[in-house]
Amino acid sequence: MINFRFHVVSIVAVFLSLALGIMIGSTVVDRAIVASLRNQIERVEANADAQRAENDALSEELALKGSYVNATASFAVSGRLPAVPLALIAESNADEDSVVSFIELSRNAGSTVGGFLLLTDKWSDNSQVSQLRTASGVQERGAKLVRASAWSAVAQRLAAGVGTAAQDDVLVRLGAAGFVEYKSVGDSDAGAPAFPAAWPGVGARAVYIAAPSSGDISPQALRVSERVSELARQGILTIASENHVDGDGVPARGLLLSNVSDDAAVRNRISSIDNFELVEGRVSAVLAVADLARGVNGRYGYGEGATAVSPEWWAL
Repeated sequence: MINFRFHVVSIVAVFLSLALGIMIGSTVVDRAIVASLRNQIERVEANADAQRAENDALSEELALKGSYVNATASFAVSGRLPAVPLALIAESNADEDSVVSFIELSRNAGSTVGGFLLLTDKWSDNSQVSQLRTASGVQERGAKLVRASAWSAVAQRLAAGVGTAAQDDVLVRLGAAGFVEYKSVGDSDAGAPAFPAAWPGVGARAVYIAAPSSGDISPQALRVSERVSELARQGILTIASENHVDGDGVPARGLLLSNVSDDAAVRNRISSIDNFELVEGRVSAVLAVADLARGVNGRYGYGEGATAVSPEWWAL
């Protein structure tokens, strides 16, 4: 006879079966999910290991190629600047090690370069404009005109190649006032005065070196362009070089030189290099200096505006 107890027992049995089925089913599903996740993790780890090994191999290959470039740099420029004097001008944020390396490379090319001219931060200090005006001997007034005229005086002195009496040499006066420094490299100027009267030499070609600052690059790009153009207006064959740096807010490679060669009147006396911090950029700079004397100019490097990575080879 079916009674209430029978119904209770039946209902309990049904729920027990359902619970047991859910438990067994979830265990099987959980194991399947765990196995699948474990397989996925193992695949990801294997791919990561393979990618890491590939990156290590590429880094090793890049290091070897870098060593080769360094070892062959002097061969690439040998004989390109026979007895050619150079006027190197570096802004205060340029890497001095790169400048020194370029000087050594230029000497291996035959250049008689001794040291380089360092422009200090006082050039951009508005509180120093009056002192700059006095030291450079210019008559203009107003920060912009004073800086432009003072730089023109420097360019004229570099174009002359040699100084006059020390008290009349604008480089000597600017050096005494702290606007420029002459940095000797090696023993070539050992025992020489702060500014050797014979520096940079008659017929010197110029290399202007600057590093981009973070933020708006327009004012600095304009300054570099104006200074390089003024050197060219004085008849100096000139290379504008970017010593690129990486960092937050630093503009892309090449933008610092975006205005260089805009002046059509002097364009044929100017070339640009946007990777001066790299040995291949310094090699290109030496070759570009030599090319300008042949009437060949260009925009070289890896960044925006470059038309070739380096000058084309030509027989000596």
